[in-house]
Amino acid sequence: MKKIIFVVISVLCIAALVTSGGLPVSASSVNQPIPQSINGLPVIFIQTPANTPSLIAGERIITLLDNSSSSMEEVANKFSSNVESMGSLLKPGDMIEVYGGPNASEAQFDSIHAANSESWRKNSPFQPHNLTANIVNKGNTFSPATLQYAGIAYVGDNDTGNTGLSAHMPGITIGPDQDVCSYFLLNGMTTGINVARYFLQVGQIYNSDRTCQHVYATDADGLHPHPMNLSYQPDHDYGYFIRYLNGSDSDSVWWLCAEDYSAGGDFDFYMQYHARGTSLTNDGNTSVWFENFNRNVGWNQYFPASISASMARRYTSSHQWVNWTSDIPGLIIGGLPYSASGVIYGHLAGNQTASWILNLVPRYQ
Repeated sequence: MKKIIFVVISVLCIAALVTSGGLPVSASSVNQPIPQSINGLPVIFIQTPANTPSLIAGERIITLLDNSSSSMEEVANKFSSNVESMGSLLKPGDMIEVYGGPNASEAQFDSIHAANSESWRKNSPFQPHNLTANIVNKGNTFSPATLQYAGIAYVGDNDTGNTGLSAHMPGITIGPDQDVCSYFLLNGMTTGINVARYFLQVGQIYNSDRTCQHVYATDADGLHPHPMNLSYQPDHDYGYFIRYLNGSDSDSVWWLCAEDYSAGGDFDFYMQYHARGTSLTNDGNTSVWFENFNRNVGWNQYFPASISASMARRYTSSHQWVNWTSDIPGLIIGGLPYSASGVIYGHLAGNQTASWILNLVPRYQ
């Protein structure tokens, strides 16, 4: 999980605390008790570093339950009308999670959250490559010879003016030969007027112990990965979404969502109050990509020979999900761009399918 800055990328798995911006938070809201419900949805859990090991100091996730909305999009539209008023309930570092779908229950959430926490304690996927040299560098002032990079193979959305992005990715069964981890991700880099660009990611992590999870990461905490509270099943059809909800360049709210279409539409999404910008760039940072932190040649044994993404959609300023019309495939090896010819087959534009040939995906170096 990282971003491309011109030809420069920054590595995800850094447990760094970043001062968060986002909606204005009043002094009184910092110590204000959490209400029993928000926007009509019950608060079922407050995630903190004490009970959720993937969180870092200062983070708190207020978890709501919604098993009445017919879709993830329905509940997102409900929230988009009053996101600014909800900001008064939050303190710096807070996020709102909505766990929902026809099968959603508090007991189910508790079970998935406990399993995620146990896996995160065991794998600690951000620890093996917690290298200070890989911290985000937006000034392009480093010496490339001192850095190491994950290998990335991507298909970037080349359309402009979009306020959202989505794609489908299947659940897969993985092998035991990864020495670190790898990811299959939907990414969006925001753009705006007189504001810093902001990176958001959501997708799948493949751990070295053969477990898989849905994860998200954002610039608010240095692209530190967090598991999502949605169970992962091989062969299920998953949709991943990044979408702007409401606000302005200085008060932006974006959400990241995973939805299981094979389980009747169960979903989990997070509203990020620390983003900036109101639309997405049209470069490699707004894309679907495979990110590989493994060094060993045989890391992909027992994986499928290839994995695919499909049904790529973009959310327009006219509030419609439509097909990508143009895309750009590419590789990032050692921090530099290369052609993806022979590694990625097909396209995501025009409702097509793109396939990543895993034994040719670049490795960490």
